[in-house]
Amino acid sequence: MQQSTEQLQALEVEIVQTLDILIHLALEENHVEMNAAFAKLLAKVQTTGLIDYQFNVLVEPQACETETCLLLQSLQEAKSKPRKRHKLLTHRMILKIWLRKNQLFRKEFLPQMF
Repeated sequence: MQQSTEQLQALEVEIVQTLDILIHLALEENHVEMNAAFAKLLAKVQTTGLIDYQFNVLVEPQACETETCLLLQSLQEAKSKPRKRHKLLTHRMILKIWLRKNQLFRKEFLPQMF
């Protein structure tokens, strides 16, 4: 599916907004809400045609805007990490990688968590 520039820009805005929400939920240790918000975001990314239902990235991440690129790279990294065969890739695994890649989270929010 070919994405329009407007769709990709709207997705970038939604990713930034969701990231902000997820950071605050992480600080509150509200994992249920984090997973729900992240699942909604991944569904949007899939609808836009950037990933498939198995979290395979269908585009070149570097061709996307900053936060979209980081999210797609996080998906790729999560999929490439070794894990037990019976253990499925979870939203939490992807989310941990994505948050660690985010500069704002690492520099401002992560230190507050300890």
